[in-house]
Order: sequence, then structure tokens, then C-alpha cells
Amino acid sequence: MTVDPRPTEPFDQPKPAESADHLLPAHPEASEPAYVSISVVWASPDQIESVSLVLPVGTQVQQALERSGLLQKYQPTGLAIFGQRCDPTRLLSDGDRIELCRPLVVEPKAARRRRALHREKVRNIKKKMPVDDLTV
Repeated sequence: MTVDPRPTEPFDQPKPAESADHLLPAHPEASEPAYVSISVVWASPDQIESVSLVLPVGTQVQQALERSGLLQKYQPTGLAIFGQRCDPTRLLSDGDRIELCRPLVVEPKAARRRRALHREKVRNIKKKMPVDDLTV
């Protein structure tokens, strides 16, 4: 009896792909973290204080502030997450940075006026200087 050395399956047909079901979590909820990692920051010209917290999913900004202890030390005028104003009832996401806003030192309009006056003075000084002195 002779054995045929040719394979019984043709080479030009692709084999069925293996299922990747074993790589997926058993429950879709299992892929969501049960906790969020956040930080609460207070920054002033002379000091920066930051507190990192791990809180359950569904925690609000106000609850995180109470847990951080920074609300008792400082009197913020507002709250922000990554520079965007937010409400104390906003739910936190993983990686959020809550910023405690401090009062303005200078009114924005007055600051713009001062900068404009300063730029005008600098332009006038440069116009009056000899060309050789501008290369400094």
C-alpha cells in the first residue's frame, strides 16, 4: 500500500482564524476601573501644594476636595480641571487634576493696559537708539 505524500487540504484556502475570545474579559464591566486616580493642586507665587488621591468611580469634585484637606487650608475663589472651570458636582475621571483657583492680583483689563504701555515704550526707545546699539 502506498501513502499519498500530498496534503489533503489545498494550500490556497486560508485556515480559519483562531478566536481571540479568550483574550477578552469575561464581563464588559470588568474592564472599567473601580477607582480613579486624581490630584488636587493649589499654586500661589511662593508655594505649590499637591495631593494625589485614589477614589471610587462616581466621586464628585466636592468630595475629592474634602478628602484632600486643601479646602480647609486655602480659600479658593473657583475650581478648575486642567484649567477649565468646573462645577463642584462634576464627576471625576481617571487622571483628572483639580485646581483650586486663587483670587486675581490684578484686574485683566488693567494688566493688558500696562503691557500695551510697556510695549509702546520699548518700541519708542528702539526707534531712538542708533542702529549699532540694537545688535546687543
